[in-house]
Amino acid sequence: MITRFLFKPAVFLGLFFTTSLLNAQTSGLIKGVLRDISTLQPVPSVSVSISGQQKGVISDANGTFAIQVATGKYILILQHLTFEEKQVEVSINNNEILNLGSISLIPKVIGLDEVHVISSFVSEKGIPVAVSTVSSKTIENQSGNQDYPEILKLIPGVYATKSGGGNGDNRLTIRGFQQENVALLLNGVPVSSMENGLVYWSNWSGLTDATEAIQVQRGLGASNVAMNSVGGTVNIITKSTRSQEGGIVRYSLSDFGNQKTVMQFSTGKMKHGTAVTVLGSRLSGEGYVKGTYVDAWSYFLSVSQEITPKQMLIFTAMGSPERHGQKNYPSTVAEVSEFGTRYNSSWGIYNGKILNLSENFYHKPQINLNHYWNISEKAFLATSAYVSFGRGGGRYTESFNYGPSLWYFKKNNQIDFDQAYLNNLNNSDSFLISNGTWVKNYSRNVLTNYRANHYWVGLLSSLDYSISKKVKIKGGVHVRTFKSHLYEEIDDLMGGKVWIEQFAWSLSGISGREQIKYKGDIINVDNYSLLQYGNLFGQFEYDFKPWKSFLASTISTTYYQREDPYNYPLSPLSEKVNRVGFDIKAGASREIGSHGKLYANVGYYSREPYFKFVYVNFSNAVARDLRNEKITASELGYEYNSGRISGRINAYNTIWKDKAILSKENIQLADSSMTRALIRGLNALHRGIELELGLLLFKDLTVNTSLSVGDWRWQNDVAASIYNDNQVLVDSTRIYTKGLYVGDAPQTQLGLSIDYSFLEHFNVICNWVYYDSLYSNFEPSNRTNKSDRSQPFRIPAYNLLDLYLSYQCTIQQSDLTLQLSCQNVMNKEVMTRGEDGILHDESTFSGFWSQGRTFNVSMKLSF
Repeated sequence: MITRFLFKPAVFLGLFFTTSLLNAQTSGLIKGVLRDISTLQPVPSVSVSISGQQKGVISDANGTFAIQVATGKYILILQHLTFEEKQVEVSINNNEILNLGSISLIPKVIGLDEVHVISSFVSEKGIPVAVSTVSSKTIENQSGNQDYPEILKLIPGVYATKSGGGNGDNRLTIRGFQQENVALLLNGVPVSSMENGLVYWSNWSGLTDATEAIQVQRGLGASNVAMNSVGGTVNIITKSTRSQEGGIVRYSLSDFGNQKTVMQFSTGKMKHGTAVTVLGSRLSGEGYVKGTYVDAWSYFLSVSQEITPKQMLIFTAMGSPERHGQKNYPSTVAEVSEFGTRYNSSWGIYNGKILNLSENFYHKPQINLNHYWNISEKAFLATSAYVSFGRGGGRYTESFNYGPSLWYFKKNNQIDFDQAYLNNLNNSDSFLISNGTWVKNYSRNVLTNYRANHYWVGLLSSLDYSISKKVKIKGGVHVRTFKSHLYEEIDDLMGGKVWIEQFAWSLSGISGREQIKYKGDIINVDNYSLLQYGNLFGQFEYDFKPWKSFLASTISTTYYQREDPYNYPLSPLSEKVNRVGFDIKAGASREIGSHGKLYANVGYYSREPYFKFVYVNFSNAVARDLRNEKITASELGYEYNSGRISGRINAYNTIWKDKAILSKENIQLADSSMTRALIRGLNALHRGIELELGLLLFKDLTVNTSLSVGDWRWQNDVAASIYNDNQVLVDSTRIYTKGLYVGDAPQTQLGLSIDYSFLEHFNVICNWVYYDSLYSNFEPSNRTNKSDRSQPFRIPAYNLLDLYLSYQCTIQQSDLTLQLSCQNVMNKEVMTRGEDGILHDESTFSGFWSQGRTFNVSMKLSF
């Protein structure tokens, strides 16, 4: 492994210098660097053409372009997927090399000529909300050994970590709000879980190479379809089918053995108005943390067809089938001290191969058919029909009759699967089942798969209409239906002949059902979630310079139903529940001078409860006193954008009332019945200040800084309702959370990024982040002691440094890019997230640590 890893960088470094000799300076050129006016970052993949001519070039990964022309006057046309078109008049003399320097581009709403985002992708110069857009150059240059969320970590208020270290096992919080309150959109379509709002990044982690841009709207944002965007909205924009004809081949390798190969081909616009882009990738390796192996594929297909000059159809299909080992169980400080940060307790050797009890396998294709119609100069209709079906789950284990679990069998601090196998094989006990039969050769421990399959289909349509140049309105509808199937199936009997299902968790008991189970049979859990959702939305925009304003509102309804043949074999369907929610948002901005803008926005959400709060404790009984959560948010900010300086400062205040929490852990009652606690009525206040500043110090040097300081606390003490297994209210207890800090995200964050291009072909990026006031996560249901008002354990402040080096040149009209990245340059092993313990200190804390220093090398050939 070491020899292989050292050999490949040596080859790449050799190419660094040999290919540079092949580049020769030409004359009669117009040159320049294209930059995002908001971040001052270079913009790659910009089409640079001459008005009235077919000649054109594409800007490279550093945003630079060079186009050869004859003597004369010209108009350069600059076009890109996510930026407004710009025209630049130039005049060039014979044999002159004209350097235009930095040219600023303004982010825009995507139009008909490209992959139009149905909703939610907004211009940073338009709707008055806090918006940050990450370009494809940043995604490509700074991926390294990082997944989607970690690329966003320099945005103020955003906290992203790897959690256990498995591929795609990331956690993302925005302004202190956890993932179930952060909306994830894919080309404007919500893909967060409909049951609980969670985001499973492993479903999309293989598609970073198919991403054109990622936009983060902090706060309530401007989306009309993301009802769970309390903290913010992350909108992933995939590549355009109108990209230039050609292809990309890319290979990358990490120092811990993960390797990835990517291939992409695009036809460009062909005869009859058709364009096709296809991408595929493969990721495999051992993983950084022990037992976090990965075997993942990804695919992306986009086909566009011009029906008429004013209508277009775009078909998109994407997915990332994968299987990877996980580290779901946090480590204590004592364990890290003894075994190190790469230790993982959940794996061992079985039949000569690595087996992890915490393994995830899933495939969730997303298929969209979009229709765009420029009805007139004033009206534009966009419609998207989509379908998604997820298949997969995670590995689990069961022990018979409350006996020792697989975790009991240990060898060298890992799970000894072979010992558990022999324990099953040599089992001489007999067990009497309900039909009077004595059963032998049954397994005491089995491997199972906890499956979570789902299917959803939806339709999203919106109409934009310009009443005048100053007044625009937008209206639309979004409907979807969702069905999931959660069940546990036997995967491996591990030496035994059968498994005896006792139906111990079924409310109906055995009820005459078959108790003898084999591989592939369902045990313990078998239920369905059924949801139907619809919303109507409208938006009014008024542009009366120097003022811009908007007013938007959404009304939604959700129908819930649960089907549970395991608990209710004779009558599995629950009653149907309906809840209505709505939101209203408004904002205004005013231009200050030629470069500044002052803006403000306010909003109110009445959000329907998630499915898990409607049917609690795994039964069909409906929770009592259902309430909508109420969120009130306001924000005030100022932006400044010029050719060399860009900046934004904003203050926000979010009040969250009637928040519901379902406890993770069971509470033991005096009569030993197992219960869960449902907490309702919690209030929280999240407020803070965010700052972003970008400086173009020299032609090839940009500096970006970010700062966020928050104050996030629970505001009240509440009562928790305790239900038994039959959903009967049996007890209540007080929960004491008033004044406690919200955990799981740093309330102070500082970031610095330096981007420097040198020697024509080299680029180096240095990213540094600092986190403080990071409190561990805690279960409010555990805070039942009135005298315990201690804050959750405060994780020590830490900082991390990342470096990225790239080299780009042209060989035989093909672009070659070589990259070397180093995450955590100083090799710091620090706590990043975790759970608070009973003493609220380090000794009872358990959590996850950062990865040490890692390297990644890559080579990309574009043709």
